[in-house]
Amino acid sequence: METLFSRRLTPEEIKEKVRAFYDVGSPYYLEVWGQHIHDGYYITGRESKEEAQVNLTRLLAERAEIRAGDRILDVGCGMGGSSIWLTENLRAVTAGITISPEQVEIAERLARERRVDSSFQVMDAENMHLDQTFDVVWAVASMTHLRDQGSFVQAATRLLNRGGRFVVFDWMLGEDIADAEGDQLIGRVSEGMLLSSLHAIATYADWFDEYGYRILYSEDITEHTRKTWDDVLVMARNPAVWRLVFRATAEVRSGVLDFLKTISPMKRAMQQGKLISGAIVAEKI
Repeated sequence: METLFSRRLTPEEIKEKVRAFYDVGSPYYLEVWGQHIHDGYYITGRESKEEAQVNLTRLLAERAEIRAGDRILDVGCGMGGSSIWLTENLRAVTAGITISPEQVEIAERLARERRVDSSFQVMDAENMHLDQTFDVVWAVASMTHLRDQGSFVQAATRLLNRGGRFVVFDWMLGEDIADAEGDQLIGRVSEGMLLSSLHAIATYADWFDEYGYRILYSEDITEHTRKTWDDVLVMARNPAVWRLVFRATAEVRSGVLDFLKTISPMKRAMQQGKLISGAIVAEKI
């Protein structure tokens, strides 16, 4: 489903908004949220947000059976959180792509500081030009920025070795929502989070079936991720965060305020089952 956000913009306008959002906001997200820009996976509920984010990375890596030496394409790599963790902890070989030059700069700096050999480059995920293949395509909290996720799955499949695994974690449509396009909560979330398209987890399974995969793992993990939004609210009430924000440019302040306005609709959409946190791992046959 194309969202309200994407229907009123051209593809290039969408990309420019996403690029600008991450170029401007990433240094601030790094300071207040950390290098992983995705939901956390809470096992006990007592984890810090950073521990929960690592839990999610570990869960997906385990389900994908990532091994030492696996070549991983980290699509929408953000500030390198997944790439660095997978290299540092599993001795994988990671290459990250993002539409944001600012994120590449941050990711390269963090990798140098951790003495991790991960590579990063600016690249549009909907127009990939790579001359190598991979054992894993890792698309965590990035595909909803893409207007045509199905075409991306098809294109990424050509970069994946036989037996390779395609890992997806993202916000997805709940199975029982009758009118997703007209739903006000989903519309507000897509506007605030710059989401170009949303689909049910079953739609991802259909794409993987069409392009020659078998499903290794598929789960609605919302119960384990919902606390992320409680942590976001705690962060939003921290005076130190607001001092940081008000020292920033007007553009940054506007972006942060738009994000904060989306927290409540996101929580309600998750509570009502209109949006879920979906995880799926598929193996190329």
